[in-house]
Amino acid sequence: MRSSSSASLTRLRYDVVGDIAIIKDISHEIRLHVAQSIMKNRRNLSVVLAKSGPVKGLFRLCTFEFVAGENRTSTLHRENDCLFLIDLAAAHFSPRLVHERRLVAESVSPMEHVLNMFSGVGTFSIEISRKKPVKVYSVDINPEATRLCLINVLLNRVRGRVTAVLADAAQATGILFLCGMNRVLLPLPVKSREYLGTAVSALRMEGIIQYYDFIQVDRGESPTERMFSMVRPLADMYGLALGAARIVKSVAPRRYLVSLELRRSNP
Repeated sequence: MRSSSSASLTRLRYDVVGDIAIIKDISHEIRLHVAQSIMKNRRNLSVVLAKSGPVKGLFRLCTFEFVAGENRTSTLHRENDCLFLIDLAAAHFSPRLVHERRLVAESVSPMEHVLNMFSGVGTFSIEISRKKPVKVYSVDINPEATRLCLINVLLNRVRGRVTAVLADAAQATGILFLCGMNRVLLPLPVKSREYLGTAVSALRMEGIIQYYDFIQVDRGESPTERMFSMVRPLADMYGLALGAARIVKSVAPRRYLVSLELRRSNP
């Protein structure tokens, strides 16, 4: 008969980035036991970290505490036939966006010029460039994220297709990318509304903005319909049409990350 402790470990949810397991909301008294159990059951894991604080700051970083295994925060992570060098302490990365990154990459057309305004270590940009012959500009204000993006460009052999730019997205767009893009990604939900006008300024006469936001809903309410109602006034202000929306992931009870296509058409 399985003990309640064993059963709870079986039901434990944790993220995996490369060979690192990330646990959260586990009391200090049982963290080491939980970590050892994870590593025993997943022999490919070498590190267990505990997420010890929320995402915060200009660079949107999490804090982690070492629990077991090798004491490090960097790893090689594979997803969607790509390889990424990740440092969890230096640049934000979410493995839970793996499906979303694939969907976005598949939606891009050949020969597009794409601007990724908050690129992090380059995951969206590199996965797009591996699937389609395109030109992607990856902008991030975090120097370490940009350094990792440059390494990941080389790891995935997309040099010439992906250009990493260390800058504030608004400043870079105003100088380098006005009216030149077929598609703009806004993959930082807490900044999407603030930077939507900048994204519009980067589009050609016809183009797409991939817009992300966190949506809180009432019981029984559709997150995508709520997204439509929230963004419609902004879209109307900038002359954008609402496209397809989808739930990317749940982040809390009745709170979701939602993706929405905003389309600009030549009048």
